[in-house]
Amino acid sequence: METNADGTYFQEGDHVRIKRTAETGRINAVDGGVVYVLMDATNELKLFSASVDEDAYIELVTPESEETMLPR
Repeated sequence: METNADGTYFQEGDHVRIKRTAETGRINAVDGGVVYVLMDATNELKLFSASVDEDAYIELVTPESEETMLPR
């Protein structure tokens, strides 16, 4: 993650989770205000907003949050 005067944003290499489905992936590229996430299970690329806020569809995965994840 990166924080600057405009806000907090995901950046290339961040491990993220889709909040609604709990699917995980790694940010493969950042272009303007979007991030390209390469999904772990399917190797599919998905697009999301790069902005980090409470309405974001994705969230950063930290070692602590991985320990508390329930398998689906």
